[in-house]
Amino acid sequence: MDTLQLGPKRYQVATSWNQLKRAQLLQIVRVLYGPKSHYPLKLRLLSVISGAPLDDLLRRPAVQMVQLYPLTDFLFDEEQYLTEQLLPEVRVPVQHVSQWRARWVGPRSSFRNLLFGEFIFADTYFRLYATRQSAEALDLLVATLYRPMVPGLGPRHPQWQGDRREPFNEHRTEYYVKHLRTIPDAEKLAIYTWYRGCRQQLEREFPEVFEAAETTANAQASDWGRVLRKLSGGAFGPLEQTARQHARTVLAEMQDMARDYQKALKQAKK
Repeated sequence: MDTLQLGPKRYQVATSWNQLKRAQLLQIVRVLYGPKSHYPLKLRLLSVISGAPLDDLLRRPAVQMVQLYPLTDFLFDEEQYLTEQLLPEVRVPVQHVSQWRARWVGPRSSFRNLLFGEFIFADTYFRLYATRQSAEALDLLVATLYRPMVPGLGPRHPQWQGDRREPFNEHRTEYYVKHLRTIPDAEKLAIYTWYRGCRQQLEREFPEVFEAAETTANAQASDWGRVLRKLSGGAFGPLEQTARQHARTVLAEMQDMARDYQKALKQAKK
């Protein structure tokens, strides 16, 4: 965090996505994806990340404000991304769903409890939205990641496995969409932004796996199955056997297999 001094007032300014608070993230996506304003984009973002009222910033000399614009650069830097889960829960209006299901829970920071099966489907919808800006794809992404919280499930429960959500079942995703489409667009876009950041983190950790995935055109849910078979030569086993393993575990195994496969190819050519 940086300290910004404006006259007698001091503000703590976030210097990375992961230092943002939930309210700041939601306001940032409203600025980035919402209607255009006659106020400069970076000035509005500076107001959000610092907490300084926009009216106060507008009263300052324009030259001084432009000099502060670099404080917002991390929001546009592809090397910086959001991995902290700032929306661990979303609330669906009670009139749309029974009272106990009004709390819907998402994965933990950095996909720590995301299963490979839900990653396959979530990544399909993510790529569809990224390329086509389909509202339906965005709703499906949210409904894949966020599921009703199981009452009473926690560390003391004998069935606790680190996840408060109902088990992933791709056949129920469209049912969840009917309820989750009612949450604000800003929350959906914040979830999309967080997913993109976590995915970028995975791309860095497992580059060979994602390079193979990107060579597959027209992303479909089965693409990750083809990538897995391509990298492992079929030795990994049927895709459904891995669906309930943690995504990071499977991707790490795929990365090791990809490297072993490349080594074997090089040795065969000698």
